[in-house]
Amino acid sequence: MAAAELAAVAFGVAYILLAIREQRACWIAGAIGTAIYAIVFLDAGLPMQAALQLVYVAMSAYGWFAWRRKPADTEPARTWPPSRHLAAVVAVAVATAISAPLASHHALSAAPVADSLGTWASVVATWLLARRIVETWAWWIVIDAGLAVLFVQQGLWMTAALYLAYAILAVAGWRRWRARRPA
Repeated sequence: MAAAELAAVAFGVAYILLAIREQRACWIAGAIGTAIYAIVFLDAGLPMQAALQLVYVAMSAYGWFAWRRKPADTEPARTWPPSRHLAAVVAVAVATAISAPLASHHALSAAPVADSLGTWASVVATWLLARRIVETWAWWIVIDAGLAVLFVQQGLWMTAALYLAYAILAVAGWRRWRARRPA
């Protein structure tokens, strides 16, 4: 499985670097990497993360079409008010409160709460990225740092390193997107 994890990491790096630069090709790299990760995470006992990867494949198609305009025609990144982020956090908490006990009760996950929380927060953050919401990068900093810890616990060292790098690169993404916003 190390070869599959390494391939997924390579596509993941391509995805984040292209996303920071707002290059549409990020969605292709993302789709390929997440399809590979679905298998890696299933094998590691993280079914919520595996299912999330399949959602990412679908979200990559959505992102590809949402970013279909030429760069000159592209909408600039925008921000969300704190009230929307609070509502999103509450939705993530409710979804986690529902899915974590189910995953635990049915022995589906090696880490049901972390697996569920990381999954639902990632769904929201991916949707924010596709909608070009600047704060997506703040979401990703927190999510990726937390998932790096989860992946270390599951022995997925290359993936943990990737997610730690994602958290660091998300800082660069946040700065770049904020700088490109119209005044």
